[in-house]
Amino acid sequence: MKLKPVMFNDENEIYSIYRIDFHSLTDLELFLSAGPSINKEIFPTQKSKVLPEDFAGAPLEDAIRYCHGGYDRDLDLFLKLKKELENTYRKPVKLRRSVPAVVGSRPHVPNFVAGTPKTMWRLDRAREKKFIDVYINLVYSGFTTEEQIRNRGILTLNMINLFEQNDIAVNLKAFEASFVKNEIFIADVSLKRPGQVLNVGKCYYPLCGKEFVRRILLRVKESMPFKQKWSVGYGSGLPVDLLKKVLNIGDNKILIRSPLEMGLKGKNIFEDADIFFEQLHLSDNIYVPQNIRHSG
Repeated sequence: MKLKPVMFNDENEIYSIYRIDFHSLTDLELFLSAGPSINKEIFPTQKSKVLPEDFAGAPLEDAIRYCHGGYDRDLDLFLKLKKELENTYRKPVKLRRSVPAVVGSRPHVPNFVAGTPKTMWRLDRAREKKFIDVYINLVYSGFTTEEQIRNRGILTLNMINLFEQNDIAVNLKAFEASFVKNEIFIADVSLKRPGQVLNVGKCYYPLCGKEFVRRILLRVKESMPFKQKWSVGYGSGLPVDLLKKVLNIGDNKILIRSPLEMGLKGKNIFEDADIFFEQLHLSDNIYVPQNIRHSG
């Protein structure tokens, strides 16, 4: 595949961005089923195929087929916990999130220390918007547990339901953003567009299946015309500040980071819900009643 990198200048550091966008999981499946050429100069060993199943899940061929359905590992548990959370949360009258601003109700300490103009938090009336962009970073470290990944997936879908109950359409994109030296790799998959009904079964695989990250996205990466030595660790996660610049994720968009970055423990789904919504500055209007919070 001859994908030409785009140059990106960040504070006098020039990066080569190798980006590929997929309009749907079907689009991604068709791309991989066509057998894109592997950059063997950079990837002499095809790790997307040879990684052990206890680490990367089902074989690559099965992982590709899962893009159009059939992935149901622990799906019953996922749906059970998701239902418990939905039954517990109160439907908000207003869904408002805190955003950085010049004038607000409480200080934004990191911005104040950094000397940026927006040193306060103010409530943003999200319900007045017609839709909101939600980005979920699929990259996570090897220390992340399956329970942490599962809880993040449940909370992401629960948040989307809350937005749409308030007549705010959601544009949901899942992506990987990684880098080696001055090369950046971005793979972006659209999971839901404004106006589309949320398909939990379709979202479950990329949000929770380890095969998606450790086979599917690795296989896409192996087709990129990189120059740097990606084969050693297949890259590191892009720092969040640079990630926001490259993907143009401003304060009016929601970025869901890795489970560890979000502070999720992967144990009590209700405790993780508190942490999740606090991290996204949505906790002022979305909460679990105190008497139920620690019972799960």
